[in-house]
Amino acid sequence: MIVVIPTNRSIDLAALSPLIESGARFIVVDDSEGSITLDHPSFEVHTWADRRKRLGALDVAIPKRNGACRDFGFLVAWQESDDDEIIVALDDDCFVYHEDFGEQVEAALSTTPRPVARTHGRHLNILALYRDVSEALYPRGFPYSARAGDTRVSIDAAEAHDVKFSLGLWKGAFDVNAVDKVNGPEWQHPDAALAHDSVVIGDGHLISVCSMNMQFRREVLPAAYQLPMHIAAMPNWVIDRYGDIWGGFILKMLMDKRGDAMAVGEPMIRHLKAGDHQRNIWQEHVCHLVNDEFIELMLAASDPITPTSYVEMMAELGENVRRLRAGCSPLLGTYVDHLTTALAAWTTALRK
Repeated sequence: MIVVIPTNRSIDLAALSPLIESGARFIVVDDSEGSITLDHPSFEVHTWADRRKRLGALDVAIPKRNGACRDFGFLVAWQESDDDEIIVALDDDCFVYHEDFGEQVEAALSTTPRPVARTHGRHLNILALYRDVSEALYPRGFPYSARAGDTRVSIDAAEAHDVKFSLGLWKGAFDVNAVDKVNGPEWQHPDAALAHDSVVIGDGHLISVCSMNMQFRREVLPAAYQLPMHIAAMPNWVIDRYGDIWGGFILKMLMDKRGDAMAVGEPMIRHLKAGDHQRNIWQEHVCHLVNDEFIELMLAASDPITPTSYVEMMAELGENVRRLRAGCSPLLGTYVDHLTTALAAWTTALRK
């Protein structure tokens, strides 16, 4: 099991003790020229200099100064792991409190029968999988256009699916849009509990795939790409903080193509920190404005793709997006130009 953690702050070994004790290997992506020091045999740290040395011109694939820098850790894991290896992604402000976290990950990524979560629309609210959480609370990235008339999630009978990706949920600070913290429902739930330990997300539904706690099989890794962020959209405004959300929409579309299952639930972590919501509102604002357009663009780009390896599907998606670029609004178009360049570099690096 390989655990990938991005940081420009610090790593608390005590917060990771169950995974350390289980023998996991850790790849820490230092989002700087070298501010992180760790003296532990299970941890390796990679800096910007390591990226440049390994990737050269292809370094454009890996974002800087945000959590999507974890893509470099994914690339290292891809190049150095076994075919059947499990990859775990965690944030540096997550506390692993399950002593059997590793065993729960293996159970989540299995064919064990579990309930199937569905809804009437395209977007499924993963926060509806908790007990005693407001029906008006939505995760970061859930489109505002889909909230009016949104129906609660229905839980169907257990079915056996080959789960290749599992999104672990959280106690503590829930991952919601920053503006929703201003006048929305309570988003701090230190004692949160799930209605079901693990559910499969129904075919055709999209969910907010927050990257702070996710687990997947190595073969899925190329489509677990976190999209580049902090890209200028217009003067004084950026597209930011949606790298995992938009990447997760793409991931689910391609997994549905392949017939691979995505699950949500345990093992949960405890999320310890909440960002500065005023800054986060600025970072997320343009994403709210173009979220629906981005989703429609990715649906159109993924539609002609035939099932093959995730590397090849991601490469084809990037080419399809490039061809569709002319139909983008000016607000999204500049971002798409950056994205297609990054996607081409990402799939080229993976093929090496």
